[in-house]
Amino acid sequence: MQSRSVTGLVGLLAIILPAACSDDSTAGPASSDTVVATSTTVHPDDGALVIGAILPNSGLAADLGASMNDALTMGMTEINAAGGINGRRVRLIVREEGDTPATAALAVQGLTQLGVDAIIGPTSSTNTLSTLTASVDAGVLTCGPTASALALDEFPDDGLFFRTIPSDSLQAQAIASVVEASGSSTAIVVYLDDDYGRPFAEAAQEAIIARGTRVSATVAFTANEDSVSAAVEQVLANQPEVVAVIADGASGPAIINAIDAAATTRLTYVVNDAIRRPAPSAQPFSAQLSRKVVGVAPVAYATSPAFTQALLGVDPTTTGLYAHNAYDCLAIIALAAQATGSNQPRDLADAVSTVTTSGTGCTTFIACSAALTEGRNINYNGPIGNLSIGPSGNVTTADFDRFRFDASGRDVSDGTITIGND
Repeated sequence: MQSRSVTGLVGLLAIILPAACSDDSTAGPASSDTVVATSTTVHPDDGALVIGAILPNSGLAADLGASMNDALTMGMTEINAAGGINGRRVRLIVREEGDTPATAALAVQGLTQLGVDAIIGPTSSTNTLSTLTASVDAGVLTCGPTASALALDEFPDDGLFFRTIPSDSLQAQAIASVVEASGSSTAIVVYLDDDYGRPFAEAAQEAIIARGTRVSATVAFTANEDSVSAAVEQVLANQPEVVAVIADGASGPAIINAIDAAATTRLTYVVNDAIRRPAPSAQPFSAQLSRKVVGVAPVAYATSPAFTQALLGVDPTTTGLYAHNAYDCLAIIALAAQATGSNQPRDLADAVSTVTTSGTGCTTFIACSAALTEGRNINYNGPIGNLSIGPSGNVTTADFDRFRFDASGRDVSDGTITIGND
């Protein structure tokens, strides 16, 4: 997920879990005892799994943070009610992510000083890229619930980072799948010329070509009138049948409206997740243009009715936005600790792929934990029922929402697309 768009997508205080729980070996409801500060680089294994979470509990992404807090509250209750991990209650410390890398950096610093074994978050790609080196240097495992940026694919994380949202490299393949399904022979890729758009556009171009559609050009633009006008001219000069647009919630609708206003033939627009919910400042799509736009986005809401019902039991007002991604992070970390009998970050990291790819399929912590107790290997699939994480820490198979826009310009789901690198 990119910081400029909450849904990323890729729009959006929260229940803050106690900063610590007691060292009591009997599992039960989370207590409010204080966590004792430890070194930022040494993780004495006292038998208790300590997890930090960095979520936006205020600011632009507050309702994303709220739904994730609800999921973590639910997950912590499940884990500790079942006896905790390795005979000890799990402790969770939640810190504020805010809207800037500076706030997220303070959160990482504070959590590593408290000696957490793993961190869930930050939620945005920008904040994750800005803080990941610090958590890696501290020897802490990090799980990114919604940080989808391509730049994280090959980040030098020393094996201490994984994520439960598919990378934009997989989203690029989903875009290519929609382009292919359109039956068009020629496409053009238009992208916002920034650190997020450039690698995403390159991946989309490669994926579209790999599926047999010719890409006549890639066109960069910035959010100023002259650049948009020049991009429109270049697009029309190449006479594409379909236009793939990689942009944010403000610039995406702007470039699409500009291209369509100047086009003399019918074009199809395939868009990335960030355009799903245009910025309030963006010109809405007309009823006619809305019919020409189709996009893809990581699944934003859990498909499991049981998960959704349990989440509403925690907070009847929850939106559930990406709640399953946060739950997945917590469940996988806890299951890795149970599978290895260790709370050491390196041991946890080494077990992430194992507990999500090989063994008995299961979708909740409770079911997977029971299978481990019975001596079976597990394949944790989470509340959306399809989650595999490879040795690199990246999701290898994922479902994407296919969406369109109705006559009022509101996004509506139009099925799912499964993309995998298995």
